[in-house]
Amino acid sequence: MKEKAIGYVVPHTHWDREWRYPIWENRLYLRDLMEELIDTLEKNPDYKSFLMDGQVIAILDYLEICPEKEKVLKKLISENRIQIGPWYTLPDLYPVSGESIVRNLLKGKIVAQELGGYLKIGYESFGWGQPSQLPQIYKGFDIDTVIVSKNVDKSRAPRCEFIWVGADGTKVLATRLGDDARANFFMNAYLKIMTGKEYKSEEYEYQYGKDGQIYHQGDKEHIQDYFLLEETGKIHKEYIEEAVKKAWHGMKDTLLPDHRIMMDGTDSTTSQPKLMELLQEINKQIEEIEFRSSSLEEYVSILKDKLNFDDVIEIHGEMRDGPTTSLSGNALMTRAYIKTLNKNVQNKLFGMAEPVSAMNMLLGEKYEEKFLDKAMDYLLLSHPHDSINGVTQDKTADDVVYRLSQAGEIADTVYNRGLQQIIKKIDFSKYEKEDLILVVFNQGAKARREIIEVYIDTPQDRNIWDFCMEDSKGNKRELQFAERKEVVSPVVHLHARPYPYYTDRHRIFFDTGEVSAGGYEVYRLIEMDTFIRKTKFWAKTRKTDGRELATGCDFMENDIIRVKVNSDGSITITDKRINETYGPLNYYESTGDVGDYWMYYPPYSNKTYTSKGIHTSIYLKENGNLSATIGVDMVMHLPKYAYRPDNYIRGKSERSEELQELPITTYYTLKKDSDQVEVKVIIDNKCMDHRMSVLMETGVKTDTACAQGHFTVDERPALPRKDEDGRYYNELTTQPLQNFLSLYDGNRGFAVITDCLGEYELRKDHASTVAFTLFRAVRNIICTEFRSEGYFPNQDGGQLLRKLQYHYAISPQREDFTKEDLARKAEEFNVPLKPIQTSVPSSGKGILPSSYSFYEVSGKVNVSCLKKGIEDNTIILRVYNSNKTREDVAVKLNGKIQKAELTDLKEEFVQELDINENTIKLVIPANKIYTIKFTLTHIGAL
Repeated sequence: MKEKAIGYVVPHTHWDREWRYPIWENRLYLRDLMEELIDTLEKNPDYKSFLMDGQVIAILDYLEICPEKEKVLKKLISENRIQIGPWYTLPDLYPVSGESIVRNLLKGKIVAQELGGYLKIGYESFGWGQPSQLPQIYKGFDIDTVIVSKNVDKSRAPRCEFIWVGADGTKVLATRLGDDARANFFMNAYLKIMTGKEYKSEEYEYQYGKDGQIYHQGDKEHIQDYFLLEETGKIHKEYIEEAVKKAWHGMKDTLLPDHRIMMDGTDSTTSQPKLMELLQEINKQIEEIEFRSSSLEEYVSILKDKLNFDDVIEIHGEMRDGPTTSLSGNALMTRAYIKTLNKNVQNKLFGMAEPVSAMNMLLGEKYEEKFLDKAMDYLLLSHPHDSINGVTQDKTADDVVYRLSQAGEIADTVYNRGLQQIIKKIDFSKYEKEDLILVVFNQGAKARREIIEVYIDTPQDRNIWDFCMEDSKGNKRELQFAERKEVVSPVVHLHARPYPYYTDRHRIFFDTGEVSAGGYEVYRLIEMDTFIRKTKFWAKTRKTDGRELATGCDFMENDIIRVKVNSDGSITITDKRINETYGPLNYYESTGDVGDYWMYYPPYSNKTYTSKGIHTSIYLKENGNLSATIGVDMVMHLPKYAYRPDNYIRGKSERSEELQELPITTYYTLKKDSDQVEVKVIIDNKCMDHRMSVLMETGVKTDTACAQGHFTVDERPALPRKDEDGRYYNELTTQPLQNFLSLYDGNRGFAVITDCLGEYELRKDHASTVAFTLFRAVRNIICTEFRSEGYFPNQDGGQLLRKLQYHYAISPQREDFTKEDLARKAEEFNVPLKPIQTSVPSSGKGILPSSYSFYEVSGKVNVSCLKKGIEDNTIILRVYNSNKTREDVAVKLNGKIQKAELTDLKEEFVQELDINENTIKLVIPANKIYTIKFTLTHIGAL
């Protein structure tokens, strides 16, 4: 007799910390869910397990309100009856950095273990696309099985189960589940049986007087959702067989037809107190299948045991397949200001505060662990997918900005304290007490030489007009004076009232010369000329050597490139090295968008506007031998709004005839010996329902673009995946990027480096145009249910009626991204050198020289973090090779090192590394992430 097939029913919730409702309203619902869940589990010992959505934060949120439940929760978690983790929060993966993803999983593991244990399965049903390096990241946490969703096309994965191969070759077992994915059993069986109504049919609607008591706020400010105050669900036995078989059929594509997972939950669902009774009724009616209360872990163990892996196909790379409605793929530049702030905070935390605090460990100073942990918490609490994308009510978007701002402030505070501690340890004894001192810090792992803008204050009583800068080796550095003005600053003294300090503030540009990797360089100001402060006439005049970079209001040139500002505000760049011209570059486009947060949808009668040919005002803002800036002011006249048809078919679908002015200011900066034009854009958006982009006609003859991703560079075709008829989803021609995009055709290349842009489109036109989305301005409509939305007409935050700022660099290229070392350039663009003015101390002598490197990494690899390890007296350095070939790497840490180890992402031992003169040598394969742990002999081990 054939054994019964088994349906593994896994109850769960998808719990958004803040989405349809702000955080505290949702917290109240969370309390209700948890209390019901605890009660249900305690009363039903056969109720095997409840999956808490792959995250930990929901448990902490509940315990913040109900701390008395900690003991019972820990017991249930340790018994696997409530499964939490591996994630701390549920991020949208593309808007955040690879390091943020690692820290999220690391914190999720640590906190979950403290609560009783964590799920060792990559439950990834929430991400809006899965990056190509996620298999390697998961494997770094000993996770070898992944539940993926949003979205894997069935043409790639015709069967539910497959082997997912990451960018580096790491393989994990994966399943896309089945029809309706995580909601299959809930939508197709549970709802029909418990309500008597077929969910995906017209019968599924609230019937007044029959479906229970409701609650609705009737004042104007709160005309939104209704709430059901009583539970009227009951088991309708007559629907069991039909509904359950429908859910069973939803897993028809599995390679284990006799073992099918029945995912039982969806957004904000609860524990289903009647589930065990329901399963009993199901098993009475259906003889050939046993439906059992199960867990994700049990089902995965069945997959590993029973799958014939010869039948399991491999799927390579990232997963962002359409349609957009299954992917939520167009949210990358909604509420763009949130993404910009997030990138800024990540740079401060991972690129500045943590490395400098780790450097201080080598000096015997305290690693600011408590402050940095608090900043990390604020950052990770901003990363849930709805939060970071701002696909929420306005109050929630404001909350996200608040949390990111707190993380940024803490990072700034720790960073500056760390720099203060280092400066106190520098030996300035070779300088005079009256010398004016500048220290330039380089947190990066490679030596740098740049033109930087610095504000230097000189005492008013010295009347200094002109000066030069000398580095620690006595070399004079080239300067460009920009402006001078009198200022009075407080000198804060914690043991007294602040001193007023009367100075002349000089804004200059100067050539730093080489600044040591992971260290600093000291400079001395040398006075050259003074002035009479009371002079009213015949003031000091300025001199020039005639080497200014701008030779007109619309033209700049250095030894590498020429930049022509065109009459419409766009630019044309000529690469003098290869005599190639690019352009027009950097003009603007506005097109209608009547979609929602998740999906770009142009109106049927659309109008697309361009700034090409527009009248502009062009002016030379700054000019000198080291830096020149040209400004462009323009006003585009755009439709003020658009008509959004109900259900996309009823009513007008067009942009308005009423026009509105939209001012844009653009600044182009060229520096000496630079191969890139730095661009700053300020847009005062006054229009609604549109997508704004900046366009570059590159002339690079290629059908693929290389976009920096998470610990890799993703090479993508211009067009998304096509179906068997050669068609594709228009909305998926836009793709994500981290900090750079590169095009190369074998003869010439083009790159854009950024610290704010997150979406690009390589267009199939005559000019190989690349469009970067600046923002999508859309209405505040939240997809509560596919037939009824949460609409908030009194909230217009999603329309971005505000000033928005952008920062990026445009660069012609002679080679591909590897040979151009674009990853290093992007890292330097995102984490600038830091100038600090100081003075010679009144007493004492430091231990550090006037030029020093705390650490250095050679080879074309990048540093993702330098921080204190989980264990005491350890420093963690994470590096990655995003190139296509292996890299020979040397890592030097200037300290007394007891041992060095290669670890996994959990910071647990993999192998010991040889150390020679504080240096370890490695060969890092293509696309690999290496985490190195240094154990110091003691803190302060210099």
